[in-house]
Amino acid sequence: MRLIVKVGGSLLTDQELLHKIVGQLVQLKNKDLEFIIVHGGGKQIKYYLNKLQLQSEFKNGLRVTTPQTMEVVQMVLAGLVNKNIVAAFSKFSIPAVGLCGADGESFIAQKHWDSAGNGTGFDYGQVGEVVQGNPTLINLLISHNFIPVIACVGLGIDGSYYNVNADEMASAVAILCDADRLIFLTDVPGILDSNKKLIPNLNSRQLNKLRSNNVVTEGMLPKTRACDRALKEGISKIHIVDGKEIDCLLRLISFEEQIGTTIQ
Repeated sequence: MRLIVKVGGSLLTDQELLHKIVGQLVQLKNKDLEFIIVHGGGKQIKYYLNKLQLQSEFKNGLRVTTPQTMEVVQMVLAGLVNKNIVAAFSKFSIPAVGLCGADGESFIAQKHWDSAGNGTGFDYGQVGEVVQGNPTLINLLISHNFIPVIACVGLGIDGSYYNVNADEMASAVAILCDADRLIFLTDVPGILDSNKKLIPNLNSRQLNKLRSNNVVTEGMLPKTRACDRALKEGISKIHIVDGKEIDCLLRLISFEEQIGTTIQ
């Protein structure tokens, strides 16, 4: 079984938490499961943008990305954050390889627009969405027992780099690499209803209703859009799980325990 695990939020800034998650992945890998890791790094990007006195703006859960901001995004995601995750696997003597979308032309992006893509609407700058890919390099690494760790930076058709939302990158990786399940590890319990109570199970129609009623907002918007895309392209089961929960991955995968929100 091939799983895509997206790691984000404070799970990437708390080294103890990150090592606990990696430790669980190592245990699952020993059961002959295949993993591809996709990560964001919004907190780290924000830190370095502040250090450089560059302003950051969000719209519909996406970071508006100027050319200057893109330089920071590329350095932080494909460099600092990516290599920290690789180092965490090395601590367990598991070989991992850090990549971004440009490597092997694995994930090709085009500029994102609010509209149907005809060049009108709100301009997010160098924000992209993955439109095509080639999983050859990813499959090669997995076949040689390496764990791919993918930063959410895509290569544009025009040869430019684009900032791809990490949730949407994870969905694209799942689709293009023929994953069986997609897991979003985050720092919230899952998708909450209007009373802030966890919703254990959802389908695509219910997700759309939550968005239209403004129950799902801000950072959860791109996550639910990513879930919709994955479902439409044949990913049968998606999980949004609080990565801070003890042994969350082991309980979810090994024991099929209901944790967080399951979308199918």
